[in-house]
Amino acid sequence: MNEERLSLQDRTLGCLVGGAVGDALGYPIEFKSWRLITGQYGRQGITRYELDRHDLALISDDTQMTLFTAAGVLLGMTRGAMRGIMGRLDEYCRHAYLDWLHTQEWRGRKRGERVVSWLMNVPELFSLRAPGNTCIAALRAIDAGKEVHNDSCGCGGVMRTAPIALICYLHDYHGGNLEYCDRAAAQVARITHLHPLGFLPSAVLNDILMQILAGKAVDSASLCQVVQEAAGRLPSIVSYDDEKTYAELWPGHVARQQEILAQALDLAHTDKPDVEAIESIGGGWTGHEALAIAVYSAVKHADSFEDAIVSSVNHSGDSDSTGAVCGNIVGCLLGRNAIPDYFTEKLELRNVIEEMANDLYTGCIISEYDRRETPEKKRWEKKYCHFEWTPTRG
Repeated sequence: MNEERLSLQDRTLGCLVGGAVGDALGYPIEFKSWRLITGQYGRQGITRYELDRHDLALISDDTQMTLFTAAGVLLGMTRGAMRGIMGRLDEYCRHAYLDWLHTQEWRGRKRGERVVSWLMNVPELFSLRAPGNTCIAALRAIDAGKEVHNDSCGCGGVMRTAPIALICYLHDYHGGNLEYCDRAAAQVARITHLHPLGFLPSAVLNDILMQILAGKAVDSASLCQVVQEAAGRLPSIVSYDDEKTYAELWPGHVARQQEILAQALDLAHTDKPDVEAIESIGGGWTGHEALAIAVYSAVKHADSFEDAIVSSVNHSGDSDSTGAVCGNIVGCLLGRNAIPDYFTEKLELRNVIEEMANDLYTGCIISEYDRRETPEKKRWEKKYCHFEWTPTRG
């Protein structure tokens, strides 16, 4: 294995673990004002985990859904390898998200009932961690065979996007074409969030992460350039539905996404205190605001994982989601080895998160033409082909 591939593995692990770290650091303060945060944690806000009674830093629904996104895309990749045909990524993620819905709402499913993800055998993922109302309502509709109807621009789409970029770049999905892969990421977010500003941010984040994986960002200046290029590509992406560009379909929303990212980049080059800069962007409850806040913190503190994450969560808004997206970006930029041990040792489900990241990195290791048995292939087949599930409440 050459150094380039080792670096990609480090970036892949950094992206998923970093996202979970930002999520876990921000989760305890998600609904608190800056005044309450400083009153509880001091003038700098929260800088270290708030641990539960088991001495763990808990992840929220953001990391839960990120893991199920990863399970969905790996299911699709495996189907393609075994059957020679593969549907769109959002089709597989939709099935995986219904598994996640089941973890949040016990529906009395029985042994033998169809599920698609080995994550269903992780009891901790059945924990309720403030799941987003839009995601729950949309998936309930899908589960009932109904159309999804909402106009939500919430951040529940962008916070789970990272695995799309990883699978697309690492395994050359559609030749690694950025516009095609950006559209795939947007469509995965659009499963639950139908307002353009609920899914356009996923296209931009996907683009940013794929460029980082390609080695186009190494510091604050080059990361800024990557963000500008990703935002610049957004108008020309062609929609699945009617083959019109995003600029033709949603010109005002595309412009708004570009404007708020430009604002974030401008703020990152000022001396304003982080909380003041972030709160001038917004609360991060919407997708475009969450991405902009994450970009601000990542660009402002591109040389320090800790500084970027601490910056991204300390504000009066959706701290776990802005932390998760920032963690995806700066974790991918700096790699897993740049994440301090005090952020990983107590992280809930770290082993599961790293296992999923490594599966994304290696990609499907079986095919319809190769029937040789190895322990690794048996493990993959059991996880992504013949998944065994025993109902549990966790």
